[in-house]
Amino acid sequence: MKIVTYNLRFGGSGKAHWKTVLEEIDPEIFLVQETFHPDEHLPPVMHGDLARNAVWKPVPGLPWGSAIFVKGANPRPLDLPAEFEGWVVGCEVDSVSGFPGPQDHPLRLFSVHTPTPKKDSPKKDSYQTAVTKILDMISRFKGEGDIVIGGDFNIIVSERHGADSQQIYDVEQRNKSADGRIRFRLGDEFGLMNCWKTANPDLPLAPTYGKTTHLDGIFVSKSWGVRLSSCSVLSGDSWEGFSDHSPVVATFG
Repeated sequence: MKIVTYNLRFGGSGKAHWKTVLEEIDPEIFLVQETFHPDEHLPPVMHGDLARNAVWKPVPGLPWGSAIFVKGANPRPLDLPAEFEGWVVGCEVDSVSGFPGPQDHPLRLFSVHTPTPKKDSPKKDSYQTAVTKILDMISRFKGEGDIVIGGDFNIIVSERHGADSQQIYDVEQRNKSADGRIRFRLGDEFGLMNCWKTANPDLPLAPTYGKTTHLDGIFVSKSWGVRLSSCSVLSGDSWEGFSDHSPVVATFG
C-alpha cells in the first residue's frame, strides 16, 4: 500500500499533478492540498468517474482546497467544523487495498494544510497555534479505528538528524519547542508515527518545500511500523516544474 501527500500550489497549474501521481506512483491513498476540484484534474471524458473516489472542499473564496483520493473506494466525507473549511478535509472508508491495520473499524483519513496567519491577526497566532487547533478538531473526529493524518503542516514535522524519534520525552524535552510539542502530541495522544522519520532515522531532513524546508509529512498508527517499507520525498526536474512542494510517498509491504 502507498500513501502520498502533495501540495499542488495554487490549485495545480497545468492540472497534470493528479494524473502524474496516480499513473507514476499508483497510491491507494492520495492526500492533496491546494488542489482544484478533482474533476478538473481528472475530467470524466478522459478518466470516467475516477473522481468519485475523492472528497474535496474548497477554501471559502478560493478556487482550491484540500482533497483525499482513495483508490477503488467511495470515501464518506466527515462533516468537520467550518473553522478550517477547505484547509482540512476528512473522510471515512471501510477498507483500503493493502491496508496494514485492523479491519474491525473504518479507517479515517485527514488531509491537512495549515493556513497562513492573517496579517491583522493577534501576534499570538502562528502556524503552531493553527496546527494545535487542527489537532484539537481531529481529536473529536478520529473515531475508534486507525487514522492517517498527512499534508502540509507549515511547521517542521520531523525531528532533526540525531534525535531519537522513538525515545520517551521528559517534560523539559517536550517543551523544547512548539514544533516539538506538536510532534510529541501526534505520537503520544494520537498514537501515530512519522513515516519519513521512522523510515529514515539517521538521515538529515529531506526538503519537501523549496530546497531546504521539511514541512510535509504522513502520520499513521505506530502499529503499522512493522509494515513500513520506505518513505521518500520525490525530487528532481520531473517534479520541480509542478509545484514548490515535493510529494512524500510512504510504502507499506
